[in-house]
Amino acid sequence: MTFYTKYRPESFGDMVGNEAQIKALQNSLKKKNHSHTFLFSGPKGCGKTSSARILATMLDATSWDVQEINCANLRTIDDARAIESSIRTMPNGKNRVIILDEAHQLTGAAQSVLLKPLEEPPEFCYFVLCTTDPNKLLKTIKSRCTEIKFTSLPIDNIKEIINRVCKLEKIKLSNDIIESIAEKCEGSPRNALVMLEQISNADDEKDIEKILNSKGSEDDIEIIELARALLAKKPWNEINKILSKLKENGKLDDAETVRYIVLGYMSAVLLKSNNKQAAITMEAFIEPTYNSGKFGIILDCFNAIC
Repeated sequence: MTFYTKYRPESFGDMVGNEAQIKALQNSLKKKNHSHTFLFSGPKGCGKTSSARILATMLDATSWDVQEINCANLRTIDDARAIESSIRTMPNGKNRVIILDEAHQLTGAAQSVLLKPLEEPPEFCYFVLCTTDPNKLLKTIKSRCTEIKFTSLPIDNIKEIINRVCKLEKIKLSNDIIESIAEKCEGSPRNALVMLEQISNADDEKDIEKILNSKGSEDDIEIIELARALLAKKPWNEINKILSKLKENGKLDDAETVRYIVLGYMSAVLLKSNNKQAAITMEAFIEPTYNSGKFGIILDCFNAIC
């Protein structure tokens, strides 16, 4: 069992970070006529799906009554109609919870079919939509949801998680290595624990150094290229080419992930040197892009070099 799976929080008390968001969710459940449809938005690996599973537990849904669906596989109207039909079945426990992961991948037609069940689900049924890009959801879908906006975790929270797992797994790491993991993981507990597990299985210091200095996943390399171009204050036509490539392959659609990778890169540079351009870029990218999406990223890039 991987560290990320083994140490997935089982209650809101186990979670680190996003305290205000969790408190808002708990308070919403205390209301007499609380929502039956929730939208959990935020960057990858920040705890959206884990929170949805914890919410299901709080609602006394048995494992048989929790349906977790990857919306990348839910593409047709018939798929959406199957969900609409399934929610009418009485649960084994008190409630039924439908978790729609990667909800932004739902087609417009599938979203339209789900409008009615999202607005008026049976009393025993709850929906949780998890997404990195809420702007891709229909406004009529979003208006039916209680939205909780999760954020990536700051370095101190990541270090807290790493230290906790190191203690439980009896892993001894220097403070410098823990600091490096926390800086490299882009604010994602999942990324941090994946990296920690790789390091715990490393044979020697050279292997650890390779893991810490790796360029990241294939998905991140082009975003790192953008960060380097911004740091070097390249001409706008060169920045534009990189942005166009990110737009073509769909990576610019996940604006919050792009933003946080750029912030993480600049933060690492700034911690090692007095680089004014790194600070200027961080300032340009500091505001979330939930409302502006890819358009906000383009403007952030322009502001960073002009």
